[in-house]
Amino acid sequence: MMQVALKEPTLVVQVEQWARETSRPIEQVLETAVRAYLDELEKEAIHTETETFWAIHDELLQEYRRQHIALYQSQVVDHDGNASCLAKRIRGRFGRLPVLIAPVKPGLRRDLRWIGGRMCIRWAEEVNVPHPIVQSPARRSETD
Repeated sequence: MMQVALKEPTLVVQVEQWARETSRPIEQVLETAVRAYLDELEKEAIHTETETFWAIHDELLQEYRRQHIALYQSQVVDHDGNASCLAKRIRGRFGRLPVLIAPVKPGLRRDLRWIGGRMCIRWAEEVNVPHPIVQSPARRSETD
């Protein structure tokens, strides 16, 4: 088990106060805070990858049409016609880092939104296409 020391005095006081106020152990307050921070980092990373995906969508259609691609740090790092196989490889390679996995198919842009650690799809009313799989390996996402 890893041990980490919190050295910033004002943070130490703040964590101690929250622990007392909520009647929770200090470790639990810290774990909750770190989890929330990492969730936010993941959300930002997936947002960036999503923007990249749509910026290069036409090029992706040329090379990866009807496949799923994995996008990490604005680079296609893998692709496969089978999203489950791709997700397993990405999880093995990147662990819990946020990687966008999305289908490459023609159509209008679908807006992604982050809800409670899960990526959801908001579909335009006029678009009638099957739901894509969009996930980060850290948290399997569900589609609306």
